[in-house]
Amino acid sequence: MKHQTIGLFAQPLTRINVNVNGVADLFDSVIKVNGGKTNQDRHVGDSGLIHYHNDTNVFRLYDQLADLESEILEGANFVYRDVMNYDSELGITNAWFNECEIGSSQFMHNHCNAVLCGTVYIRTDENTFIQFQNPFGISETVCNLSDLANTKRDNPYGYHFHFPQVTVNVGNGVCLFWPSYLKHGYSGNTTPGRLSLSFNLMPRSFAGMYNPYFSS
Repeated sequence: MKHQTIGLFAQPLTRINVNVNGVADLFDSVIKVNGGKTNQDRHVGDSGLIHYHNDTNVFRLYDQLADLESEILEGANFVYRDVMNYDSELGITNAWFNECEIGSSQFMHNHCNAVLCGTVYIRTDENTFIQFQNPFGISETVCNLSDLANTKRDNPYGYHFHFPQVTVNVGNGVCLFWPSYLKHGYSGNTTPGRLSLSFNLMPRSFAGMYNPYFSS
């Protein structure tokens, strides 16, 4: 499968392109109009970020998204098995739309209810980005030697090792997958009507024995 994997804090951030033709129109004409809004973020700077159906799975609600769901699942299972070296088959536990106004932000967070998560970007421009935080912090209670990464110049090989935070630019049809414990977000959105679809994934069985819950 054609893909790009970025060495992010020695953690895999994988980019796969998917077809999002017609998804923005579906959101504007059906989902947004029919009041699918679930909640509006109340964190500082996030008041213009609205999540639609983030308590459920939009792929179970809108048959028009069936092809996109298939592409995401194909990509996710490739990432989980061939990039991250796990054996289990993944399923989508929940998926939701995010619309963000100019000037708003998404606070840094991770997903504790998934093993892999990701986002498909549907309405973007040249300034649309997402940021990831380095999960390997320096202890404030244990003495250890450390040095600071040189963030004042571009690494000649494009590596971001030991950076405290990495910014990744995205465009329409870009689907990013990352381990769910990585904190991610963005600040100061300048994209009018920035639109994305985020999702969580879990193995259909753990170690071939334990089955997590999947919504029907």
